[in-house]
Amino acid sequence: MIGYINESLFLYKTLNSKRGILQKNVFEVLHTENTASIKLGNLKFGGNWFLSSASYAVDIVSLCLICQIIKPNHIFEIGTLTGYTSFHFALNTPPDTRVYALDLPKDKSVEPILKTTITDDAHIKASGKSAEYCFEGTVVEAKIQLLFGDSGNFDFSPFYNMIDFFFIDGSHSYDYVRSDTLNAIKCCHPGSVIAWHDFGRVGVNGVTKWLRELSKEYEIFSVPGSSIAFMVIPD
Repeated sequence: MIGYINESLFLYKTLNSKRGILQKNVFEVLHTENTASIKLGNLKFGGNWFLSSASYAVDIVSLCLICQIIKPNHIFEIGTLTGYTSFHFALNTPPDTRVYALDLPKDKSVEPILKTTITDDAHIKASGKSAEYCFEGTVVEAKIQLLFGDSGNFDFSPFYNMIDFFFIDGSHSYDYVRSDTLNAIKCCHPGSVIAWHDFGRVGVNGVTKWLRELSKEYEIFSVPGSSIAFMVIPD
């Protein structure tokens, strides 16, 4: 029942354009042809993305489209969990693309240094129980480099001005999303794309609060019917 109410409120806002950020599809903002192909893999492992409500499916399709359109050489992801998004980044990019996936250590040797949400705490517990990633043993596994640490104090300096596509899906608290975004901007360059997950979802309001604030400085778009928000770093 709680899930139903949350999803209903989420869809109500997107259907009535009450999200506080301009809604546009990825293909409306990024330069692309009228036809685009994407790859979806390990579908049996994607239970958290293909649900009775289609919003999460729109999320993963939008992320795959970003990869197919901009063809990034370097991708950085905060929040790996089972590796489903990093796997799809690897599937939908050129053979020499490198995907850097940052997550908390599985042994829980690192405690979050910034405030987290109840949802984040549940994800951290689930991550500790998961011993495998969905890209293991696949043809694109070698493209993905796992990194471990807390994004709140992780040293991003080796990646400054290097990342073409930066995906933020770690902790959903305002403090973490703000910190992750500011680090992402340093890692990107003009023309890079930054995307966030769970914009507009109830219970993870820190994402929405921060992006509405940031949209006063940058042009940020939210994908209709999706919780993906994204921006292109201006020149």
